[in-house]
Amino acid sequence: MSDGEILNVNERWYVVGGQHGMTRAPVIAVLVAGSIGDYAVYVGLGGKEHAHDIARFGDKLKFEEARAQFPYIVEEHYRE
Repeated sequence: MSDGEILNVNERWYVVGGQHGMTRAPVIAVLVAGSIGDYAVYVGLGGKEHAHDIARFGDKLKFEEARAQFPYIVEEHYRE
């Protein structure tokens, strides 16, 4: 769980299927600052308006996955 400052949000839409046909759903990645100059990326379902919840309760990405969302991050500052 993280309670740091949100630095950036990346929203992507994916097609998902269910019993009632196909629909599109937003998935967001949230880049969150840590307390010692580090950062981490959390991902979850929902639009940008859910960024704070995803930053606190989302799934934390490994550096390789996080870099696909935010190509400018550097491994030395990433909190695994």
